Amino acid sequence: MSSSACASATASRRNVSSRLISLSLSTDIRIFSEDPLLLADVRNIAPLERFEHEVSGYRSFSPEAVRGSDIIVLDLPVAERPEAVRALCKPGAILVFCMEAEAFAVLRTPSLEAADDIWVKPFHRDFGAVRFKKILAGIKHRKDSRLTQTYLDTIIDSIPDLIWFKDVKGSHLKVNNGFCHAVGKKKEDVQGRGHYYIWDLKKEEYEQGEYICLESDEIVLEERRTCLFDEMVKSKQGMRQFKTYKSPLFDDDGTILGTVGIAHDVTDLANMGAELEIFLRNMPFAILISGNDGRIINVNAKFEEYFAAKEKNIVGKPYEEWKHVIQKSLCKTYGEGHFEIRLHGDGEERILEFHEEPIFDVLRNRVGQFCFCRDVTIERTFEHQIWISANTDALTGLYNRRFFYEYMNENRKENQLSLLYVDLDDFKKVNDAHGHHIGALELVARLMREAFPGDFIVRLGGDEFLICLVGERSLAFLEEKANRLLQSLLEAFQVSDYLRVMSASIGIASSADPGTKLDDLVRQSDIAMYAAKQSGKSRCCVYSPGLIKK
Repeated sequence: MSSSACASATASRRNVSSRLISLSLSTDIRIFSEDPLLLADVRNIAPLERFEHEVSGYRSFSPEAVRGSDIIVLDLPVAERPEAVRALCKPGAILVFCMEAEAFAVLRTPSLEAADDIWVKPFHRDFGAVRFKKILAGIKHRKDSRLTQTYLDTIIDSIPDLIWFKDVKGSHLKVNNGFCHAVGKKKEDVQGRGHYYIWDLKKEEYEQGEYICLESDEIVLEERRTCLFDEMVKSKQGMRQFKTYKSPLFDDDGTILGTVGIAHDVTDLANMGAELEIFLRNMPFAILISGNDGRIINVNAKFEEYFAAKEKNIVGKPYEEWKHVIQKSLCKTYGEGHFEIRLHGDGEERILEFHEEPIFDVLRNRVGQFCFCRDVTIERTFEHQIWISANTDALTGLYNRRFFYEYMNENRKENQLSLLYVDLDDFKKVNDAHGHHIGALELVARLMREAFPGDFIVRLGGDEFLICLVGERSLAFLEEKANRLLQSLLEAFQVSDYLRVMSASIGIASSADPGTKLDDLVRQSDIAMYAAKQSGKSRCCVYSPGLIKK
């Protein structure tokens, strides 16, 4: 559409709007009289609030001028009878005759009925103005009433819910389109009718009061207040479930005139709720739903199983309080609303992964929270087994070389790092003679764990090990710990017929400089270990720049 066409359409809409306003708020007054004072009195009347009027004067009678006017005052001798003049007026027009008392006295009933008012002359100077004010007030009242009725009809018909007004006997005085749709009837077939006809009830259904909500009407009339009901209604679409608000209607003196009701069809919602309940009950996950007030609304069967909590004992409780209790078993946090807990019960350990998600309505307003958790025990067990396989030595259970470098590069940071390089003396002789089955490496791994609990111990390969200490340690402390380990190893080897020929040598290297490369520190501890072997075995040696590996 072009800009000119748009402008034309807009102007047209404005003109239509103006005409509508004029028709609803303006009053056209036409006075047929030779009395200038009467015309002046009427023209001096101020318009009523939100209304306007236009006064036209005629000194002779004109049938054409009568047509289309809202108020006609005829103060002229007219050949036509009053009923003939009435026939010229539009519907709803007010017709006033001014006449002498003698003429009034001879008027017959049809003529009297044709006039809305008769002013008997002569009348007082202000008579016309006073009467006109009353006429205008009456017109305003009628137009206001029609406008109010239009507002009401438009509002209730635009609401999809069922709306009705009933008298105390149960007759439907007014209903909206939503009500008509529900019962499958037109307004003219509903208004003024009772339940029996409207809802197509059988006689026995009506007598028993089923599906017509008579009992709830009686409650409202008795309690004289707005009440909410869950009602089952027999409609054109079959049985329907409604959420119904009913209120009493009062007269000025407090007398109850009837009731007004508004009903929202929740049948589909109720069905959805039932389906949702079935769905939640059969989910393989534990589910908890909390409202916007933070209180628990619903839990499913799997939740009851995991937490040994009955629905009736937990619904209504604050979610955060319950969460605080279970988080005492927290084992891992991934981020906001995502964590794991470790539960112990019936001799079994269970790991549960939690997810919290907000619930929003169609307007993106938060209305609650959805929390579900699943049992990840088997997953975590498999993951742990895979991790163990990838990062530890299968024979000793110690960490392997690959994980050593990965771990230290991530966790060393600015800390001092000390390495004890452990190598078994004469292990090859024992291995060649007896093989791995004698458990020498397993024994060494166990003794190192006992000597250095909590520290990082690595099997580099063969009979070579690294003990890693992160944090400040003195060289004297490191030497003391190394010598204790050597003594415990020697004592353990001596009690074995196969291992008594063995011993161990330990090289010590330490650096508080985070810039020292890990490979350099490993090489230094290796050099120190070889220096210990060359010094006679079964001893330790601290690295110094003067030591050279041969």
